[in-house]
This record gives sequence, structure tokens and C-alpha cells, in this order.
Amino acid sequence: MSNTDFFRETSQSRYDLFVKHISKGGVCFTLADEEGCLNLTVGNERVLPIWPTAELANEWASTEHQEFSALEISNEAFVETWLPGMQNDNISVGVAPNMAGEGIVVQAMELKQEIQG
Repeated sequence: MSNTDFFRETSQSRYDLFVKHISKGGVCFTLADEEGCLNLTVGNERVLPIWPTAELANEWASTEHQEFSALEISNEAFVETWLPGMQNDNISVGVAPNMAGEGIVVQAMELKQEIQG
């Protein structure tokens, strides 16, 4: 599936594709610069956006966050370290937002439960 086709999918479809990818052992990507990971504010929530490929993350960053680039997170680290840490820090997960910034925002432990079935 091309990046354009992926971003045209519904938020639910992108979410489902991401969960399936991670459930099968895939890596994921967020955006980072020298100072750390990109955190967005959505309403009153801090949100870490994530994607299933570096290309999707970098394409998304190219519009408003050019100073950031894709950071690979191993499957084990994402599920066992990042998600529990994000829950502790009250940071939600923005799962594969599209180019308009639309996507499903979920609590970290909810996503972990979904990934683990």
C-alpha cells in the first residue's frame, strides 16, 4: 500500500492496520529531534504520534515538523517499555494520524491490551 493510499484510509482502518502490524511483531516509528520525541497537544492531552513505517512518519513530519525525523522503536520496547511509561506519564498514543492530523487517540495501556489480544 502506498503512503497516499494509507493516509486516505479511515482513522479506524489505519488504527486496525497498525495494531495488526504490531501484533505480528512489527516495529513502529515516532518523530524525534535532538531534544526528544514530538509530543502534540490534542485538547488537554499530550499525544505521541506513531506510524508503522519510517516513510509514513517522515512524510507526515514534512508539512509542519520538518526538524523531526523518524525514530524506530522495536516491537518489544514499544509494548513492554514505551506504552507502560507513557501511561505513567499521562501521554496518549496518536495512532497513525493522516496528513490532516486526524487519527485515533488512545490511552497507552488500552493500545497494549489491543495489541496483545
